[in-house]
Amino acid sequence: MLFLVAGGFFFFRALRSPYKNYAEPKKDVEIRRGLRTATILRHLQNQGILRDSYVPLVYMKLLRYNDSLKAGVYEFSGEMAPVDVIDKLVKGEVILRTVTVREGLDRFAIGKLFAAEGLGKEAEWRKLTGDPELVRDLAPNATSLEGFLFPDTYRFHPGTGAKEVIAAMVQNFRRHFGNEMAYITTGLDAHETVTLASIVETEAQKPEERPIVASVYLNRLRRHMLLGADPTVIYALKLANRWDGNIRKADLQIDSKYNTYRFPGLPPGPIANPGLASLRAAAAPASTTFLYFVAKHDGTHAFSTTLQEHNRNVEIYQRQWFRDQRAAAK
Repeated sequence: MLFLVAGGFFFFRALRSPYKNYAEPKKDVEIRRGLRTATILRHLQNQGILRDSYVPLVYMKLLRYNDSLKAGVYEFSGEMAPVDVIDKLVKGEVILRTVTVREGLDRFAIGKLFAAEGLGKEAEWRKLTGDPELVRDLAPNATSLEGFLFPDTYRFHPGTGAKEVIAAMVQNFRRHFGNEMAYITTGLDAHETVTLASIVETEAQKPEERPIVASVYLNRLRRHMLLGADPTVIYALKLANRWDGNIRKADLQIDSKYNTYRFPGLPPGPIANPGLASLRAAAAPASTTFLYFVAKHDGTHAFSTTLQEHNRNVEIYQRQWFRDQRAAAK
């Protein structure tokens, strides 16, 4: 009994003992989204905010099990007791909110991400990103900011409005790719290049395949062939509020200029926001004679020049693959 009392005394004393082990008067520490509590506490220990991570972890598991440590950038100054550090993270007293926008998200998904962090409302994002004025000089034919919201990790003060965030994303696009637009080798204009890049981004998973995928679509454009890209149909369904996560054969007939199974040429604009690798691939594709590709279920594609080759690849990598999966499941 005495041992338990003594252990409890030292446990709570450790929780209340102020600590600081960094040289600067103030220290900013980023807590990334998705990290486990134990990982966050070890990170705080490594940054000199906590003396150790074990006592705070036990405290969280025993007494704060309903609470979670929130992501963001925190400012620490002076000595702080572990219990106060934990309170700060539970309350989410961040100086900056961190949002990572991955490549290939469309403007609607991006708006949802930032709105979830309190950086504007979804309806506001939809309205503001639907206005192409910020890229009028780059892309006079743009009908929205789709494609120009550069994927990256962004940090903003809590309460920053959607307008300011959007402007920063477009400026980031200009900084990364604006100057490279002068070196487009395809004959496409800037808006068309970003549109092609957005399709490449949604189709190619492997970086080394992006220039090849771009070449397939460019070759089809030059031969006046339908592009036949599923992601453009998905975007058309999203615009019509009909996307439920599944694409069906009937969807390929949707009456939309974004439907590249029905309408020739590139869609009216980008269908997502491509990263720099896809933008560069669209600006300077590989030199190939490929006109078709099919997914191989390992993140890569089988490319072909003739329809006969393509049909053979579809049989091997799609139909036979699904037959094998069904057989293995029996």
